[in-house]
Formats: sequence, C-alpha cells, structure tokens
Amino acid sequence: MTQSPDTPFAASPPLTRCSGCDLVLQPCQTDSDHLAICPRCATKLAHGRRLSFNGEIALALTILVLFLPAHLLPLLSIDLLGKTITTSVLTGASLLWSQFPFVASLVVFCASLAPLVFTCALLIMHLSRRQQSIRWFRPAVRVIAHSRHWVMADVLMVSLAIACFKIQDYATLHFSMGLACYATIQILLSVLLVRVNTQRYWDAFTRPAPQSEPSPLIRCSHCGLTQGHQKSAHCRRCHLPLHRRMIRSEQKTWACLITATIFLFPANLFPISILFSNGIRLEDTIFSGVASLINNGMPGIAAIIFTASIVVPVAKILGLGLILISLRCTTAITPRQHMWLYRGVKWIGKWSMMDLFVIAFMVALVDRGRIMDFMPGPGAIAFGLVVVLTMLATEFLDTRLIWDHHERQTRHTLTDR
Repeated sequence: MTQSPDTPFAASPPLTRCSGCDLVLQPCQTDSDHLAICPRCATKLAHGRRLSFNGEIALALTILVLFLPAHLLPLLSIDLLGKTITTSVLTGASLLWSQFPFVASLVVFCASLAPLVFTCALLIMHLSRRQQSIRWFRPAVRVIAHSRHWVMADVLMVSLAIACFKIQDYATLHFSMGLACYATIQILLSVLLVRVNTQRYWDAFTRPAPQSEPSPLIRCSHCGLTQGHQKSAHCRRCHLPLHRRMIRSEQKTWACLITATIFLFPANLFPISILFSNGIRLEDTIFSGVASLINNGMPGIAAIIFTASIVVPVAKILGLGLILISLRCTTAITPRQHMWLYRGVKWIGKWSMMDLFVIAFMVALVDRGRIMDFMPGPGAIAFGLVVVLTMLATEFLDTRLIWDHHERQTRHTLTDR
C-alpha cells in the first residue's frame, strides 16, 4: 500500500483506511506472490495468493460432503479392560451434557457447529453475490467474520493426539475412517480461513459510485469501504451504521478481562479432571496434571498442556491488560509493538481450548461405570469461562485506539515544546 497524506477530506475515495491503525492509504494491486501491508502498523491489507471464487466453493462443498461421515463415523476405538470403546467427535460432549452443559456446549460449538456455520455462510455468500441479494449477502459476511475465530478443528486434532498419548498405557488404540474425514476437513478449513477475505466479496458484489462532495473519510467496519461520512451515518454499500471507532471498546474489553481474571483462580485451584482407578479417586488441577504427566514420562505432552492451559491464558490477560493500560498512560512500548502483541494474543487465544477437548475425549474413551472412570471437575467450568472471555476481550478491542492515543501523545509533546 502507498501511504497518502492523512488529510480528513477527499473528493472521491480511491483512498482507503487501514483497519488496524486508520491510516489513509492509496490502494494497490498485489501480484500472486506479493502481500500488501500497512506501512505504519503492519496490518495485512491485501494478499495476492488467493483462491478463485469457484475454488472456495469447491472446498466448502467438500467440507459439507465429509461433515456427516466425520461426525457419524468413529474417530478411533480402544480396547480397555476387555471391552472395545469407540468415540466420535461428539461422543464426549454428549456424555458431559447432563452434568456439565456449559463445557459440552463449548466443545460442540468450537469443534462442530462453528466449522459448519462458517462453511454454510461461505456458500450463502457466494450464492447471494451471484444473485446480487443484499438481504442474504450482508448477514452471511457478518457470520463469517465472527465465526472464523471459533473454528478450532486444528485444536481438536492436537487434543485427540494428547488424549491418545495419555491412555496408551491403559488401552490399545485403533484409528477409524472418521478420523481421516475429520483430518481432511481440518486441512480444507485451514486453507479457507487463510484465503477467504470478506472485503474481496464486497468489492465483487457492488462498487458504489464515487462521492461528489468532499467530507471526512471513515471506514465501514462491516464491509471495509472507505467513504465520506454522510449525514445519514450509514454505509453507502452495506447500509449499516457507520462508527468511527467500535462503541465502548475499552469498557467491553476491561469487563471481559477482569471477569476472566477472577475465574482464572478457581480454574487453577479447583480440580479440572477426576479419574477413578481401581476404586481410588484421583483429582487433578491443571498444575498437578502437568506434574503427573512429567512423572509418567511424558514431558513433551506436559509442556504442551502447561503452555496451552497456564501460559496462554495468563499471557492473554497480561497482554491485553498492558495494551489497555497503555491507552491511559505513556509507556516505553511503541504502538507498532503493541500491535504485534495484540496479534500474538489473538493468534494464541483458541489454543486454550485444548484442555477442554482433551477432557471430552477422555470422558468418551475411558469407560464410565467400570473399574476406570473419568469425569471433569468444577475447575473445567471456570477454565471454559476464561477461554471464552479472553477471546471476546480480543474481539472487543479496537486497535485503532492505540494509534489515537499515540497521536494525542505526539501532539501533546509538540505543544509542550
């Protein structure tokens, strides 16, 4: 992208504003092997490597074809205490539903419902674009934008591998066709999550006429169109309300962050899993579970669980808290470093779900009511709330506030001089 003088007025926008820092830029075309980023905050603005619309449709249809086999066929089976036990994607969640409905709902949503909603919304977006139907196109784009962060097929696959390592000393594992179907879905979803750009669909859907009279430029947070701020305060393309910044972004982020911090204590102090073995009740917190894995000769799995369940939630809270505090005071960290911190927090956010997925698989694989039994503890509920709240806090934070504060500080420094 080519930087343009950051003037608040323009006669017609071929200009665009960066979604990360609100810098006014001249858009440019990217070749197949090039990436356009903002020169100020390094936000990705355009990617030359993208699938064709028909290619994305083909991947989405393949996911839908494989969806039922991946969920109805068993992922794997084990021979435990002379009995064969099979598990599918939703087996553990169904067993958890009666006693832990929140944990079960979170597992179902992230492992199955969010991928299905994302894929269906993508197909609806394609069809409505071809038929020029704004009625279906607009909500489909919004569903894609909000659901893509909750698609966690990759986290579920890693969690399944960890569950297999934890029970390999007790049972013999047999992998089934459902695992191949779900692994294929995960690969295709990963491609779509990286390649699908909703603003590209808006640009293909309709191109609004240039603005005839100069007015302050504002970027629509829904469709990404940079336009003059009209008196109606509605976007000329998607017809949704225009806001210069996300409404009450700081307040929402603080509320989620403080609540997550409160729940972080019971999540680590109360047992997150309970194992009955030969009449002995073994309760494990996150810390004791990590220590048990180390003692059982699985330091690699212990490191993964420790990172995903302890380091990641604490890092998210501290990272977002540091950004929020920096909006009210002067810090030595530059705005660009704050942006890298925010992107890191956003990227690692979903991996906290790993422990809950492992619990769901352990519940499904370890036979209930026999010599061995496994169930989640009260700490699992608190931990699930921490995961959800920290991810919501990341979504609520408007990164443009970082640059607003930086510009205020710069003006204040120049005034003092």
